Amino acid sequence: MTYVPVLWNRYNQTQHDFDDMFHFMDDWEPMSVGCGYGRYPTCPMRRRRRPETSLADRKWTYSVKIGDFDAQHVKVKVDNGNVIIHAKYTDGNDEWGDTVERKRTVKVPENVDAEKIHSFMRSDGTMVLEAPYNHPEERQLQVVPHEGGALVSSDSHSNLMKFNVENFRPEEVKVSCKDGTLTVQGEKQRSEDGHEIRESFWRQMTVPRSVDGKNIECLRDEDGNLTIRAPAVEDVEMEQAKK
Repeated sequence: MTYVPVLWNRYNQTQHDFDDMFHFMDDWEPMSVGCGYGRYPTCPMRRRRRPETSLADRKWTYSVKIGDFDAQHVKVKVDNGNVIIHAKYTDGNDEWGDTVERKRTVKVPENVDAEKIHSFMRSDGTMVLEAPYNHPEERQLQVVPHEGGALVSSDSHSNLMKFNVENFRPEEVKVSCKDGTLTVQGEKQRSEDGHEIRESFWRQMTVPRSVDGKNIECLRDEDGNLTIRAPAVEDVEMEQAKK
């Protein structure tokens, strides 16, 4: 069991609220200004693509409304993969005072470093938890032969990728997963008329939170169709947000 200090973040919350007012501008950048005789200068906008980040560059964040408590009246501890928030305030003395008390338990996702969780209070009574994600090593996934009918998505399994690789031998196709990113690549070389010919492909996607990323399957049928699928699971963070 580890206690987490609670910080007061009133000033930063005001700044965040101001930034959120113009958050929609983050995705846009101005284009060149065009001027003409008798016309006002124009400055059209074009959409800017956000850079992709891995789990190592992001943080797990969870917000919960606990009410009008000061940081000194809130205790946060981490116990057995759960963050336990206990807020208690007494107005008056122990004999005649009124006590307000609230408790909340938050499940920490498995890919989050629970030992580095920190918390702070916002001025609107919101408790914010933050922690870095763990840095898993790259996993090589094995492609196994599949006999039978076509593999389709269902309530129990979701197809993440499906495409044909019949021009590549099984040993020429590599599938890996790291930081929640699934990568499929293939490469082969051959000689033709005295020339070396190289063929390759590369595909990548982010593994959705609605599937079990630890149990991804890679199946190849007799026609060279590669299907990558994973069991469907409940999203822990989404379920907590519904409560």
